[in-house]
Amino acid sequence: MSFPDVTIRTAVEDDFERLLLLFEEVAAEQKWINTEPGFDRERYTRVWRSIIDGTDEVQFVALDGASLVGSLSIYASSNGDHDVGMLVRKMHRRQGVGSALLQAAFDWARRRRIEALTLGVFPHNTAAIALYRKMGFVETGRVENYITHQSGESWGVVRMQRRLELPDATSD
Repeated sequence: MSFPDVTIRTAVEDDFERLLLLFEEVAAEQKWINTEPGFDRERYTRVWRSIIDGTDEVQFVALDGASLVGSLSIYASSNGDHDVGMLVRKMHRRQGVGSALLQAAFDWARRRRIEALTLGVFPHNTAAIALYRKMGFVETGRVENYITHQSGESWGVVRMQRRLELPDATSD
């Protein structure tokens, strides 16, 4: 799948080093994701390996040429939901990369007959909230003091969900 000049595909193990660099870059901004500088690179690599080796989870990457500019994962949470985590390199934001990643996620989830995708987003991330709403997510609640950052600040999270229309079982 391509969107403008960006290619979306499932991740492979050869992507892990570039994924780590992307996470480090976005984590250094200390605004948009739970991950903060100094995170455990080996732990992330193990999680990604389990995702790409599984069948009920997926890791997508967005590539601009050979440059990895975005990532979206869908993972099964302990409560049975399918949670989405997404990040896009700063210079590629607001260019359709997030929309393309989300469309790939919706297509993947529908093929697996997953009825809904959920996510959490920080309330101050108004651009991401606007994108999620545009893509059909609705707010389902808020959690105060969701995470305490290295700075000592405590942030809440907005929980959102997108219900998916599933294809007729006979059309697969």
